[in-house]
Order: sequence, then C-alpha cells, then structure tokens
Amino acid sequence: MKRTIARITGTGIFLFFFHTAAHSWIYIDTSQVPVPAFMNSFLQVVYELHHALSGNAKNYPGAFALANVGGYPIGDASIGDPPHMFFGVSGTMGLGNLKYYDENIPRQKNIYPAYAPNASLYFGFGLNKGFDVLFKAMAFNSDIYRPPLDQKSARLNKLNYYSLGSKLRKNLVQKKTLIPDIFNFGGITLSAGLDYTEGIIDVKGQYDYSLGTFDVGGTPYPLTFKAYYDFDLKWFMLAGNAQALVYIDFLWIFDLYTGFGLSVTYGYIDLNGSGFGQVTRPNLTNIFDPIVLGGILGLARYHYYPRPFMGLFIAGLEINIWVLKLNVETMVNISNGKDINVQVGTRCQF
Repeated sequence: MKRTIARITGTGIFLFFFHTAAHSWIYIDTSQVPVPAFMNSFLQVVYELHHALSGNAKNYPGAFALANVGGYPIGDASIGDPPHMFFGVSGTMGLGNLKYYDENIPRQKNIYPAYAPNASLYFGFGLNKGFDVLFKAMAFNSDIYRPPLDQKSARLNKLNYYSLGSKLRKNLVQKKTLIPDIFNFGGITLSAGLDYTEGIIDVKGQYDYSLGTFDVGGTPYPLTFKAYYDFDLKWFMLAGNAQALVYIDFLWIFDLYTGFGLSVTYGYIDLNGSGFGQVTRPNLTNIFDPIVLGGILGLARYHYYPRPFMGLFIAGLEINIWVLKLNVETMVNISNGKDINVQVGTRCQF
C-alpha cells in the first residue's frame, strides 16, 4: 500500500513539474472542392496560417504566466500594524517573445510578441509583528457588458475573465534613517503567495474572397469563397511564488525597490478554431442567389503550457502624494530572458 501511494505521489509530482508537452494540429477537408485548380495556392495559404498560429501561440503561456503573478505593486516594505490598510486598482501586461525587438537576433517570419492583460482590484491590511497581507480580485463577464466588437468580419461572442490572488509578507529588516528627509533604507521584506487567472475569448466572423476565374464545366466563371470561422482562446494559470525585496526611500516622494522571486506555475493556453467555406459561382438567372459548387471544412487546435519554473528579477518605483500612491513595476523572467511583465497601480493607504 505504501509503495502504491508513493508511486501515485511520484507520478503526480512528475506530471506537475514536467508538463511541457504540447501539441498543435490543423485538419482541412477538401473532398468537396469542385475546382481543384486553386487548391495548391489555397493549401499554401493554410500552411502559412498554421505556421503563424502555432508559432505565435507558443509565446502566450509565458506571457499569461507573468501576467498572473503580477497585480500587487507596492513600494512600502510594510503597511504597518492594524488598523493600517490600503485599497486600489492595478493593471498588469504580460509580454512574451520580446527578443522580437532585438536587432541582433533574426526575426522569425510572422512571429510576433505576445500580450496578456490582467487587471484587478487590490487591497491590503497590516497585521502584527511586521506581517501584512495583500489581496487581488477581478471578475468580468461579457453577459454583463459586451465590448463593442460587432462587425461582419469579427464579432465578439464571449469574453469571460477571472483573477484572484493573495500574498503574505514579512518585514524582515525594518526601515532605517540614513540621511534625514533625503535618503533612507526602506527595509527588506519576504513574501509568499498564490495566484490564479482563467478566461476565454470567443470571436466569430465571415470573410468573402475572390478566387479569380476558373473553368467550371467548360465555362469560365469568377469564383468566390465565402468563409465562416469561430476562434476561441482559453487560458488557465495557477502559481505559487516567493519574493525577497529591498526598499529605498529617496526624499519624501520616491520609493524604489528591487529584488528577486521564484514562481512555480501550472497552466495552459488553448486556441481552437473551426471554419467552413463555400465555393460559389454567379447564377446567371438570379444574381442574388449564387450557385454553391462545394465547400471546405477546417479544424485546428493549439495547446501549450508555460515552463513550470520562473526566476524573476523585480524592480519598481512608487510616488507618494500624501495618502495617494502611484506605482510602476516590472518583473523579468530571468529563466529565459525574453518575457517580462509591466504593472501600474494606484492606491490609497491609511
């Protein structure tokens, strides 16, 4: 029995930490195409689209993983003892594949940076003995409000987004005055937390393409390809992280901080697509009712995971305007050197 439990536990640990296996595939059914003449050029377009989708999708897990661990920009090593507290709003943008902007590295064709947003409300409470606790939360559902994307070529069908997290901090070394009113050592703070985000974006649309003139039954006709598509992007990220930060106070208005962190993430991004296109020719007896010659069916899926471990370099700046605090912070994934996040926040602290 003990051996069985140990085997199950070991397998679970293996699957958690080494879940980087991913897959991508695309399926095109052209059996109903009546005019094979344009298929070579069509399949070349499909191949290039598949290459672009799979290449870009690989960059999104890292971007979403970094967006997930953000959301707590704070320039104080300690909130203070009870009843000190703060509340505010923050926005995080995870950025993947930033080597795209490095002129010394050749760019891959049609492969671009990835962007993953994460907005939240955040708040914190001071505890005793140098401890404080931070929280972030956000929920958005397109059934409540639907962003204005409603065109023939692209219509937003669904946008749901959830973000939740908490962090416990310990002010290990307290603030020390070095040069009064000019330069102070703000302290050293350790923290550990858990973060979660999940969402889905579903977009539908229709495109009409002119295929040119082709021979159909001995008669040349201009052919049109009317395509209907449905793409949805799903993501899920769950991470535990720990950080160690050093704080410096400059004058009375600027707080600077920097340090390192480690994040362990389990999650995935899942991009699914389906489409159907009809090949039509003009109806010489009724121009408003084109004749359908056949159709093309397409299905695709791209499923990728983030790397489980991220080493993080962290740097931030806070501007103090009495009880109002303005923050900007960044985390750099030093494990790969090409992914970062950028955070902005504002809060009132009492």
